[in-house]
Amino acid sequence: MSRRRIPLAALTAAAAAVLMVGGIAACSSGGGTSASSSNSPIVVCGDFALAGPYAQIGETDNWGAIAYFKHVNATGGILGHQVKYTTFNNQSNAAQSELIAKKCVQSYHAQFILGPESGADTESALPIAIANHTILISLSSGWQTNGYPASELNSWGFPGFYDVFAQDQVDSVANLIVPRHYTRVALLEDNCGSVCLSNQGTVQALAAKNGFQLVSTQIDQVGATDVTPQVLAMLAAKPQIILFGLVPGTDSITAIRAIRAQDPTIPISECSACELPSFISAAGGASVMKNIYVLGSMSQWLDKAQQGTSAQAKATATGLEAYMAGMKAAGLGAEDQIDNSQEGWDAGLEISWAIQQAGNLDETTIMQKLQHLDINTLGIIWNRNPSNYENITQVLAAMETINSDGSATLFK
Repeated sequence: MSRRRIPLAALTAAAAAVLMVGGIAACSSGGGTSASSSNSPIVVCGDFALAGPYAQIGETDNWGAIAYFKHVNATGGILGHQVKYTTFNNQSNAAQSELIAKKCVQSYHAQFILGPESGADTESALPIAIANHTILISLSSGWQTNGYPASELNSWGFPGFYDVFAQDQVDSVANLIVPRHYTRVALLEDNCGSVCLSNQGTVQALAAKNGFQLVSTQIDQVGATDVTPQVLAMLAAKPQIILFGLVPGTDSITAIRAIRAQDPTIPISECSACELPSFISAAGGASVMKNIYVLGSMSQWLDKAQQGTSAQAKATATGLEAYMAGMKAAGLGAEDQIDNSQEGWDAGLEISWAIQQAGNLDETTIMQKLQHLDINTLGIIWNRNPSNYENITQVLAAMETINSDGSATLFK
């Protein structure tokens, strides 16, 4: 399945080269200055949630970053520089995210900060990075929909991923609601800030365009352990399908259990990061996953890309092969580790392209190059400009279903 936003754009030769090499170049020591010596390490900080409701995302993001920088160091470093990557646990807490950003800049003199995962946590860390002219690659879903002021949307912070929530709704409409002629749709979303709560508007707009009704919207709190009241209210509206706008992890698990206790077969889409074996087990086993449509695993993503004939598909396949090899080389080859760790790897690819385009170690120049990001990061086709950091021409991904034995099948 091709996950699109706007019509295709050509993949540049430079983008394809980055995907094949998977390399990254050196950068400054922060504040727009050059590195202090020819062999000084490049310092990168991970501001990730390794505990709390965002822990599933934070852990996989961190795995991807670890694998990427290990790959870089094992292949000669970055223009002779080794990357020193340090991870801090923000505990899914905005105040901790801010403290970590300060520590990364002031104590560790980091040139780059990766993370956080949530919009609220990024909002705490972002002003610190901007004030210190330190590049921050946020791994929260969305960018403009997170409610940041314009001064932050177009400065030293950049999105490292697309708006998964909105894209999931688009894919669910295109692949399930319209082909099956569903007319009654319900939405369950987290109160995780504006990026989650904007889901209702997204679905309403899709409903008006595609001739279905949003018959119920229910909101739960991130990390909720009981959503039975919301589920009962949704099912009372007699929907034919339930759309998710949930943070991967306990939120999705809790929701699936509550829905399946009432209705064993109603379709649920799209369940991000729900293909992990650990997730399937926690949700109640493969039988519970019947009629649940999930964001495809990396193996399914690769299978789909290999079937394609376009330059974008071929470059995506090449990048995914490099990613999987790098994860395995870093000792992170288990399925739970490979699936959904691509965001951390993507962030490294973003930085790599910008530094290679800059051709020097000046962080201000690197930041300016990031304002014009034009690469394919494992299927995300970027065409960024200074007024829209989240400009993406296409997302090449896959939707899959879980079989009764726990294996996955590419949804067509």
